[in-house]
Amino acid sequence: MSLTRLRSGLSFSSPIYQLSRQVSSLPHPTPISATAVRFPLPRDPSSPPLTPPTRAKMVWCATHLNTRVKLMIKMLNLDDAAELSSYAIFTKRRQNVTTEICEAIIGAMCKAKRYNDALNLFHYFFNDYNLKPNMSCCNHIIGALCEQNRLEEAFALYGHLLENAPFLRPNEDTHQLLAKGLVDADKLQSALHFVRRLMKKEADVGSSVLNHLIRGHLKDDGDFTSAKRIFDVLKRKLVSSGDAQVFDLVFSFLGGDYNEIAVVKATFMEFWFEKGNDKEAMECYRTLAPKDFRMNAKTGNTLLQLFLKHGKKTEAWTLFNQMLERRNAQPSGFDSETCNIMVNECFKLGEISEAIQTFDKVKTTVEDDESQLCYSNILARFCEQGMLPEAETYFAEMSSKQYLIPNIPSYRTMIDAYCKAARFDDAFRVLDRAVEANLKCVATFSCLLYC
Repeated sequence: MSLTRLRSGLSFSSPIYQLSRQVSSLPHPTPISATAVRFPLPRDPSSPPLTPPTRAKMVWCATHLNTRVKLMIKMLNLDDAAELSSYAIFTKRRQNVTTEICEAIIGAMCKAKRYNDALNLFHYFFNDYNLKPNMSCCNHIIGALCEQNRLEEAFALYGHLLENAPFLRPNEDTHQLLAKGLVDADKLQSALHFVRRLMKKEADVGSSVLNHLIRGHLKDDGDFTSAKRIFDVLKRKLVSSGDAQVFDLVFSFLGGDYNEIAVVKATFMEFWFEKGNDKEAMECYRTLAPKDFRMNAKTGNTLLQLFLKHGKKTEAWTLFNQMLERRNAQPSGFDSETCNIMVNECFKLGEISEAIQTFDKVKTTVEDDESQLCYSNILARFCEQGMLPEAETYFAEMSSKQYLIPNIPSYRTMIDAYCKAARFDDAFRVLDRAVEANLKCVATFSCLLYC
């Protein structure tokens, strides 16, 4: 199926796009400054507007503020990070760094599913104080609105960016978030029309966007034929030939990232597993085996979760061990989620010793940020099982590492466990350590001054 046929075969039915169609047909306006743009976002009437901090007679250093905000985010202390980030309105002279601060805290709030907080911060930075966002800031909000099934508001913001913010350019991340939102809301025809319009404008439509369309076709009854046609469109988009052998040869020669194809194949594997056709699903997986591509952590984790979900424990452990063996040569192929997926599976099955062995093999091989998340996860699993002595051992080990700071959930896990065991002195001791760690991070703002 050619790209032209896909375009012509898609229909438009959803009222969500009436505004989008009208807006896209208007002439492009004369470029305007960032300060003239007011972003159309919903505001929760129960949430009072954020108020700016009192500005002392001092000069704020954007770089130091950025460092402190990101450190608080790393500790998952989002409330203090948000309070610190509010001082970004005083750092406009360092626009790039200021925007980085805004992006970090808004992204962290969205990742934690604190969507109203993210929206309030966006209003505060970019509507109330006219800071200039980047596209990532906007993508976080579009994704948040889609996650809440507020598609009309997400598309209103998207249309506003197209017509009123020429300094911002929607990208593939934007498009895949909107496509995902439509498919998740069972608006497949609207998603098809949206992608067709993007293709017509030669906008960013990559594997992540088309994969959502494929997933939409495979939902429920499963229109495998249409899904396969879209997959062929993707392959022709990457390489002119849709023939499997020719595609693999040319794509490899061009140095393409085969992870794009692998994630789509995982979607087809999910379809076959759901249909009870394990043979077809595994045959689809085996087509990946001969490909000597650098599997990234996202692809590997998707496959691990798929195998475990459908009872393919042997295949999951084989893949995990392969990812573990390659971690030194390919750090991007293994992360904290890889570890946590398998550790959690062991706990789920009651295989505690295997979980500990798996964690111990991994803990010294991941970067500090990732290692922190691995420790935090296994502490939570120990405490869920009432294994407080083991949790204490690993918490002490985590705390002893020079470049590894326990995050707020780790402290909270231990405090809750001690309280449950009626060991209140220990709970207060850990609470004091958490307060001390936060004070060190904030450092009473003194290092933010006079830069």
